[in-house]
Amino acid sequence: PGRGRFLLAFSVSLVAWWCQAQGWAPEEDHSLQIPKGWSHVGRVAPSDELVLIFALRQQNVEQLAKLVGRVSDLDSPQYGKYLSLEELRMLVQPSRLTLSTVHKWLVAYGIKGCKTISTMDFLECVMPACMAERLLPGAQFHRYVSGQRSAVRSPVPYSLPEELAEHIDFAPVGGLHRFPAQSMVVNTPLGKQDMAARDQHGRAAFHLGVTPSVIRQRYNLTERDVGASPNNSQACAQFLEQYFHPADLAEFMQLFARSFGHRSQVDQVVGHQGSGKAGLEASLDVEYIMSSGANISTWVFSNAGILPTPI
Repeated sequence: PGRGRFLLAFSVSLVAWWCQAQGWAPEEDHSLQIPKGWSHVGRVAPSDELVLIFALRQQNVEQLAKLVGRVSDLDSPQYGKYLSLEELRMLVQPSRLTLSTVHKWLVAYGIKGCKTISTMDFLECVMPACMAERLLPGAQFHRYVSGQRSAVRSPVPYSLPEELAEHIDFAPVGGLHRFPAQSMVVNTPLGKQDMAARDQHGRAAFHLGVTPSVIRQRYNLTERDVGASPNNSQACAQFLEQYFHPADLAEFMQLFARSFGHRSQVDQVVGHQGSGKAGLEASLDVEYIMSSGANISTWVFSNAGILPTPI
């Protein structure tokens, strides 16, 4: 294989360290069994590059949790007063001791130039597989495939120096043993229509979720049940700096409204329509009112403030 680069989210917790000290893998809750559907290809070449992501211990986590509660509480004088990224960094960034201890550990193995983020609580380090196995004694990196997917994992436990237990935090989204989750079919039996949706092997068909077609079907709306009178109109209101994006609306209609007549543009926006990323709530409100009340003139009333005041 070439010098492929594989992303491995690596982390370990204090509890896991004590388990390892007793001869157990640090990731005690992760099975070493290869999941069904994954095939072993072989051991990763020593020169293949791996990307290890280390989650460093944050400071003031309890204080941050309380702050989140206050800025989210309508009755709190701190409601809506969110921290800037710089303020968040000053609050939670790892201690100097943590940064120094982890840095010295990595440098001792010749690992330099790791990337970090603004809050300095994650490190992304690129290294050859042979160096990664020396850094994490016991680890052996193997390649596995499942269909078009590929993953590099260690089928055996590894260890860490005891002095790192206080400085490397736990990140449940990764690890050296956990495999990517298999795609799951989301489907609830609905009678004859669901039976018809099953394939020839009797398996449930893939279900995207609650799309406009699902809602229209529940309300017994056919492709002919769309707005036809120019006097019809509808509106939705957005608060707390929630905005929609016209391009997102047009794409949504292209994807999910092909089976019925519809409009792909809002006719009028009343108030301030912010720029930048669209908000999830505003986007869903506009998209679903225009796909349920299809082909009807739609207005959006927008309040730019961060406090829930009347429009």
